[in-house]
Amino acid sequence: MSKYSYKAMDASGKTVSGVEEAESKQSAISKLKNQGLTVFSIEDSEGSNFLSRLDAKLQSKTKKKGKVKTAEIAIFCRQLSTLVNAGVNVLDAISDIAVMVTNPYFSKILVNISEDVKSGKNLSDALAAYPKIFDNAFVSMIMVGEKSGKLARVLEDLAGFLENSVKLKRKIKSAASYPVFVGTFFVFVFFGLVLGIIPKFQEMFASFGAELPLPTKMVMNFSNLLIQKMPLFIILLVAIIVGFKVFTKMPEGKRKWHQFLFKIPIFAPIYTKMIFARFFQTLSTLVKSGVDIISSVQIASNTVSNTYVRGIISDIKEQIITGEQFSSEMDKYNLFPKMIVRMTAVGEKSGQLEEMFDKITDYYSDEVDVAVATLSSVVEPVLIIFLGFIVGIAVIALYLPIFNLANAMVNQSV
Repeated sequence: MSKYSYKAMDASGKTVSGVEEAESKQSAISKLKNQGLTVFSIEDSEGSNFLSRLDAKLQSKTKKKGKVKTAEIAIFCRQLSTLVNAGVNVLDAISDIAVMVTNPYFSKILVNISEDVKSGKNLSDALAAYPKIFDNAFVSMIMVGEKSGKLARVLEDLAGFLENSVKLKRKIKSAASYPVFVGTFFVFVFFGLVLGIIPKFQEMFASFGAELPLPTKMVMNFSNLLIQKMPLFIILLVAIIVGFKVFTKMPEGKRKWHQFLFKIPIFAPIYTKMIFARFFQTLSTLVKSGVDIISSVQIASNTVSNTYVRGIISDIKEQIITGEQFSSEMDKYNLFPKMIVRMTAVGEKSGQLEEMFDKITDYYSDEVDVAVATLSSVVEPVLIIFLGFIVGIAVIALYLPIFNLANAMVNQSV
């Protein structure tokens, strides 16, 4: 058993310190959490700083690039907001969080950030050194929080924003998992029939020397064609994939492809709602944090992956700079539903633009949930019916000659 000295915050928000006896540091943290305490820092009783040892331990582990998940950044924002609200300075707060982070790569990044802050850098400048983890919108909001003195509030808003993004991704993955499974199963069944089962039946029927029904001939001819031309089909498929990638890497090709995504049946409505939910959620968070509307639109557009939409938003921003209203500029494009335009116009006139953005975000978030659930309920039976149709055709085509042969044998015996 070892002794660990700690600093923590109790349920009332009061900072407390003491010594906890446990088998390991993690056990000590668990015991303190069970007591209702939020641990800020912890070190062994001999006085060796755990953060220093952690830094040395991670030096060899973080030479290679790592990955930080959105959920981990959300937790970081939530913890940092709690500590700053409790009166802990930013430097100590980040250092303490680095101790508790389980991702070695992210922990090392936080150690580096705390060192930059200690050297005199602003938190936003320290975060900006890691653009793949903290994007432009994130850094801009932190900068506004530092200047306005509302850093804790901004961090809380960021945590909520990132948590909602994670929830949306999980819902989409969950809804798509079953159709993907059925689709994959269909591919295996199809090639199993065409390349394995049908050729075996063809050999058997050839040994009988009987005339085959038309459905059976068609299925077997298709199987022979696919087997004989398989190399050509593979080359053609590879060529299509490579050509598509080259086309979509070109700026104009990528823009046309992203524009086409809004015209795909069934998928387009869901995709549109996802784009708007993401954009207006970012826009709402930025405006609430005190970022002006022009900068908010510019930063929020960077979170939109669709280059076609990003180009339209960029054009709208240029018109806002000249004095035009955001709502009137959106109204010029069929991409934006009239409801969004009207709600934005009301927000501009009433001076409650951030509240309207919140309502738009909530509406489209709910719409995405409904649309994803609906898509899942529609796609699943369609895939199953299609799979059953293909298997049914194969079964009928393969067993029809057997039935005919059996009837012929019966008639001959009679």
